[in-house]
Amino acid sequence: MKIKVYFSVVFVYLILIAGTVEAATVTVSKNGEANYTIIQEAINNVKDGDTILVYSGNFTENVIVNKSVSIKSNSGNPDDTIIQASNPGEHIFNVTEDDVTISGFKITGASNIVTSPTAGVHLEGVNNSIINNNKLSNNVIGIDLQSSDHNMLSKNTVSDNERGISLTNSNGNDLINNDAFNNRFGIYFWGSKNNILSYNNASSNEEDGIWIEDGSNNNTLRNNMVSNSNDDGILLTESSNNNTMSGNNVTLSLVGVQITDSNNNTVKNNFISNNSRIGISIIRNSSNNTVKDNFLSNNSESIVTESSTNQIYNNKIKEGKIHDTNASQIAFICPFLTVVIFGIAVIFLRKE
Repeated sequence: MKIKVYFSVVFVYLILIAGTVEAATVTVSKNGEANYTIIQEAINNVKDGDTILVYSGNFTENVIVNKSVSIKSNSGNPDDTIIQASNPGEHIFNVTEDDVTISGFKITGASNIVTSPTAGVHLEGVNNSIINNNKLSNNVIGIDLQSSDHNMLSKNTVSDNERGISLTNSNGNDLINNDAFNNRFGIYFWGSKNNILSYNNASSNEEDGIWIEDGSNNNTLRNNMVSNSNDDGILLTESSNNNTMSGNNVTLSLVGVQITDSNNNTVKNNFISNNSRIGISIIRNSSNNTVKDNFLSNNSESIVTESSTNQIYNNKIKEGKIHDTNASQIAFICPFLTVVIFGIAVIFLRKE
């Protein structure tokens, strides 16, 4: 009986040890001084939870990431660890497994559309992954999320792509401190909900800085810088409802904030200036949107709306006009002028 108990205890102990094996770290280098010379070889030979450190150099490959691993440049500097597409018609990092980290790379050359747009980093059906501190350029899409939820995209620079960052049917993701410039579209959402965009810089994009469409609801855009777009700084369209935009600085675009065919959105506490046509535009069957406590300066027209059901109030306006709204506004008035008006009013009342 004691022998049976002893072997049972040993068996349970071995199971516990097997379940607590420490994650391994392997290395990749072009000069043969590491465990592997190709990133894909390293992925093929590691286990879930392992880390792959890639030493500085130029790597030409398309990588399938089908394990829950961390892939990081050893230097942490994207400029000296470059991943160039071997096949421009395929994704460079094609992530198919949850809990993946990709950090510290320059990723370029997924530039050919064969059957669908190719991306520097592509996540499909992937959750809880981190894409951090990468530079992605000259791809069809820099970072592409398809049906992928609860991922973190932070401190990436996406430039000279068709779309810098693209989310399709992807929910609950955080986009923080990314730079998107010189793309056709900086950041794009399609049918994506409950995402948070904060402290991103979407500037000098050919068409829209941030484009949110087709049922992309309940997203939060806060403290972003959006400037120098040839069309809209921020565009909400095609039944994108219940989104909140606050604390954003939107400047030097054709239209600062455009809402079309979308309802129940809130635009508050934003600084919107120097847009050549309109600061805030709410048109085409858009109703019950709230625009309040914004500062609008030097836009050709400050606010344009086509529906009286939109709530527009307490905005401070310097230069520019308001069209088609009966809502109350607070125009920008310098303190000296306020004192003068107040003094005239007092004199008038005393005369009465």
